[in-house]
Amino acid sequence: MVNRLEIAWTLAVVALLAGVAAYSTVLLYQIDALPSDPTEYVEVIGHQWYWEFCYSNDTCFNSSYDASTNTVSGGALWATPGAEVQINVTGADVIHSFNIPQLGVRIDAIPGRVNRFAFQVPEAAIGSEYLIQCTEFCGEFHGTMRSFLVIT
Repeated sequence: MVNRLEIAWTLAVVALLAGVAAYSTVLLYQIDALPSDPTEYVEVIGHQWYWEFCYSNDTCFNSSYDASTNTVSGGALWATPGAEVQINVTGADVIHSFNIPQLGVRIDAIPGRVNRFAFQVPEAAIGSEYLIQCTEFCGEFHGTMRSFLVIT
């Protein structure tokens, strides 16, 4: 004979797991959803060993990092405070990983594939610079594949 407590306990666990599965499905969909009208679009292309940023006005900048001075020449990723930025990321040669650690942004740059994501630039970040780095080992000069997100 089956104990009523065992049945109740089993049903409670099944209900809990079903609730967690439903909530996770909705949350994952919302996280991956792109905004319907982002403020800015930027194409980011990972090369060995620099980032290329192309803006919607057809201007592109190659960002070269100098480790001795911790500076970037050739351009950076620029955004305005409060902007919702959509980034389309790809790789030109090998797999890279586009990462802005201070904003919790990370996405792979894979050759032949475009990965898209969006993030909100903090309102109070005027004049701030956030480190952009490659977090996927991509070759000899992987450690110098850095740039900055500059809030103007």
